[in-house]
Amino acid sequence: MKTACAKEPAADANVRSYRLSLDPALEAFRPELEFACRFLDRCHYLARHDEADLLLHYGAHPPKGAVHVPAALFPNGVSIKADGIHPDFDGLNGIEAGATGPALLPPADPAPGPTSRLGYDALGTIFLMLSRLEERDSPAKTQDRYGRYPAEASISSRCRDLSTPLADIAAKDLAQALTGVSDPPSRTEYKVWLTHDVDRIRGYHTLEHLFKNAVGDVIFRHNPKSAVTSLWRAATSGEPWRACRHIMNLAERYGHTSRFYFMGPTEHSMDNNYLLRSPRLVRQLVDEMVSRGHIIGFHPGAETRRDATEWQRQKAGLESVIGRTVHEGRQHGLLFDAEFTLDMWNDGGMTHELSLGFPAPSGFRSGTCRSHPVYSLSRRRTLEITAVPTAIMDFGLFGGRYRELTVDQAISEAQRIVDTCRTYGGDLVVLYHPAEMRPPRTTFFERLVPIL
Repeated sequence: MKTACAKEPAADANVRSYRLSLDPALEAFRPELEFACRFLDRCHYLARHDEADLLLHYGAHPPKGAVHVPAALFPNGVSIKADGIHPDFDGLNGIEAGATGPALLPPADPAPGPTSRLGYDALGTIFLMLSRLEERDSPAKTQDRYGRYPAEASISSRCRDLSTPLADIAAKDLAQALTGVSDPPSRTEYKVWLTHDVDRIRGYHTLEHLFKNAVGDVIFRHNPKSAVTSLWRAATSGEPWRACRHIMNLAERYGHTSRFYFMGPTEHSMDNNYLLRSPRLVRQLVDEMVSRGHIIGFHPGAETRRDATEWQRQKAGLESVIGRTVHEGRQHGLLFDAEFTLDMWNDGGMTHELSLGFPAPSGFRSGTCRSHPVYSLSRRRTLEITAVPTAIMDFGLFGGRYRELTVDQAISEAQRIVDTCRTYGGDLVVLYHPAEMRPPRTTFFERLVPIL
């Protein structure tokens, strides 16, 4: 199926027009390759037009004068079924090992300067990274205890480093080849997203958890002092005002906007039911945030990643309490399903989704530091929603659940991500939880914001 595109050359003289040409044997994959071109055009001053003279050819038998991209991902690494496009893991493993022909990923040490014959499948790299194709049908043995796709299972992690934006590199290599410019300018601009998942609004998860832990301190751990300390801190924490106002003050001081993502009505044990217990407090908190110019979003609960009905119920419940429509957010616990979640957000009228990140390592889950279009693996078309990858997360740096870095180590890791986003004109997304307002996380956040 051929997607319609403009017939006339781009009006902007700075934009180079090109036409996508495919080996006839690969015509069935045109929707996927046009999606990759859409990302290319978003990154650089390029535009795909049916009547352009310059050819970008994918696969064998390139026409004379065409920029040639060898085919690796298609057709060997994929299969088309009635419910869309799926990964062929045997094929992907062969491609990754370089046993079946051209390389899939950019070389670790690329040759300098533009060339009209790329040595790897740059369009395949872009599609694989952005679509999260490798996460569909992922075997249970590759999932963590929450059913999430882990970083170490990804091709990016196995073959490179998650802080290396492979899709951005591929787009730049394609832009070099199409324009003949060694350093093609970026079409996107660096932007900072300070995001905050509001997992709880008190100094404790629930009263039941608070008193259960206190009883455990006394009876099982024989530490009544710890019980008293926990109860005192919860009673005098000043939450949620203390943490949220500190975050807003810091963001405003350095010219940033904070984005607070709230849960809807939920009773699931992994979630927090503050919207049901304290709707008036939530509304007051949201009103102050909005009055100060910050943004409110949605943080759907643990049962929603494949349940559109429950997702919509929680969204409607949140909007009813706060009196506002929400358009962006992130799944609680990064509970994300590559086959379903983004389609659900798109169908729910959302504009931006920020769940694409791995819990532990900082880096780029979808191979790019830029916000990017979303491809429906089941419908085989580009959706209206935009994905904004989350690269830096507080809980992946501290707390011992995944890692326990020093503040200096965390800042050093974050600085590499910041530098990459600046280089490519990316969207730097930082996740910092208001509920974890204590050192070393607070120290890290206070040191991070000034360097963004």
